[in-house]
Amino acid sequence: MKRCVLVLFVLAALLAASTAFAAPANPVLRVITWAGYAPQELLDKFTAETGYNVEITLSNNEEMISKLRATRGGGFDLAQPSQDRISSVVEQYRIYQPIDYSRLNEEQIDPSLLNAVKKNTLVDGKSYAVPHVYGTEGLVINRAKAPDVKDFKDLLDPK
Repeated sequence: MKRCVLVLFVLAALLAASTAFAAPANPVLRVITWAGYAPQELLDKFTAETGYNVEITLSNNEEMISKLRATRGGGFDLAQPSQDRISSVVEQYRIYQPIDYSRLNEEQIDPSLLNAVKKNTLVDGKSYAVPHVYGTEGLVINRAKAPDVKDFKDLLDPK
């Protein structure tokens, strides 16, 4: 009888140990990003295709850096800072991890955008970003106030 109880105890312990190390039934991808960068339609599609639920934390660059520093980069699985806030943060705080581009299907990414992002986030020979959302900024000149401005260099001329 003692042997049967011992066997049951060992089996119960093994079962408990195996479930403790098993992958969670509903894994979660924790993302810190800007408002509007993770539309619900995209999250639903991602969950349907991967089985991962997505937990979004909305932020801006300064908050994002603070939160990542507070958790030593461990509080989130994916961060979407502005591209110009990546290299200096990597150099100063080391809170981002380099991208393994061999794991990406680069055919789905515009080559000029990918190459620019790789170059602009390069630290110690490694890049830290993939293009996801991008935009442009326009510049309008009031010709009545600045009739001699012909190009961007003219804007930098202090005269």
